[in-house]
Amino acid sequence: MKYNLELLKSKIAAIVPAAHTEGGEATLLINIDGKKYLDRRSTRWIIKKLALLFNIDLQAVRKNYGPQLGRKRYIPVPLGIELIYLPLTLKTDTFPVNRKMGYISLVQIEGTKEEKQNNIILLRSGQKLLCFNTSKTIQLRLKEGRLLQKILISELLPENPFYYVQQKTTCAAKAICREKRPHYTNTVSDSFAAAQDDNFNDK
Repeated sequence: MKYNLELLKSKIAAIVPAAHTEGGEATLLINIDGKKYLDRRSTRWIIKKLALLFNIDLQAVRKNYGPQLGRKRYIPVPLGIELIYLPLTLKTDTFPVNRKMGYISLVQIEGTKEEKQNNIILLRSGQKLLCFNTSKTIQLRLKEGRLLQKILISELLPENPFYYVQQKTTCAAKAICREKRPHYTNTVSDSFAAAQDDNFNDK
């Protein structure tokens, strides 16, 4: 089934690669309430369509924000200040289980939990996603997402400028976002408030 993304566009918490019951690629959309929708279109197509609906140029995002984050690949997809999608390698909703690039909304991540072979990302709705990235990579993506959030706020609210230093590595994000997080992280929704206070990803 093909869902009306224009109705769902602001309510999608996670975009997870999946397999369609009739064969071929599909995408599991999880909304902010935890409801799941299986869309028969690919994850790449979904991201491009959402960017179109929000009038976002993904090539411009990569060109303009990539250097500010110090990376050329795996750049967060900013559809809005409260709708920044982090690229993460997720367990696919397929059989056999696979691992592919998916996207999770920064403000919908409640916390993360480290396990021996993989990590769990807990959404605010209570849904749990299996992530194959290391804890270090996940925390780095979170920091980069919060950094991009601050940049967007600065662009939209010029009276509260946010200054950053361009570097060639992601150390720029590390140096600027020095937020301490416990082993089982606190809510990332709190990080959005912190961002305000302190003021494509495919392979």
